[in-house]
Amino acid sequence: MSSPDEKFLERVTQCIARPGPNAPRGVQHSILAQAARLAQSRPMGDEATAPSGFDPAAAALFEGTVESAYLVAASDGPLTTTEDAVLRSIVGIGCDGKVSAEQIEALFGELASAHKRESEEERVAHIAQMITHRDHQQEVLRIAAIMARASGGIRPSERALLERLAQRFTLGSAAVDAAITEATEALGAV
Repeated sequence: MSSPDEKFLERVTQCIARPGPNAPRGVQHSILAQAARLAQSRPMGDEATAPSGFDPAAAALFEGTVESAYLVAASDGPLTTTEDAVLRSIVGIGCDGKVSAEQIEALFGELASAHKRESEEERVAHIAQMITHRDHQQEVLRIAAIMARASGGIRPSERALLERLAQRFTLGSAAVDAAITEATEALGAV
C-alpha cells in the first residue's frame, strides 16, 4: 500500500489540532493538543522532584485518546499505512517534535501488546475509567471518529467500537453520530 498524500495528512493534523465543536469560545487548541503538551512535560531522572507542570490527568487523557484511535484503527485488522500515519499525527499533536521515533515505536508496541493481552472490551473499559470528564470523553470520540474517517470511511467494526466507547462513557449513540458528522465535515471526501 502506498503512503498517504501529505496534503491529506496535513488536513487530518489540522482537524485533530482544532478544538472540537463543544469547545468554549476563544479556545484555539483541541483538548488533545493541550493534554499532549502537559503529558510531554513529565520529569525525568533527577528532575523528578522539581516542579515540572506535569499533569497525570492530562497524560491519562492523551494516552486514552491515542489508545482509542489505535483501537479504531485495529478494529478491522492490521493497521494500514494511512492509519499508521494518522496515529503518528495524533501522537505528534502538541509535542513540538519532542517525541522521537523510538518513543513512538515504543508507544505503538505497548498499544499492540495491550491489545493482544486483553480484549477490546477490556481496553475500552480501561479507557472509560481513565477519562471521566464529559468534554474529554467527547474529544476521545471525536479523535477516534477522525481516525475512522481518515482511514477510508467508517467501517461497521469501527462504528461498533465508537458505540462501545460512547456506551462506556454513558454518552449514547447521538454522541457517536455527532463525532462522525464532525469528522466527515472536517475531512470532506476521503
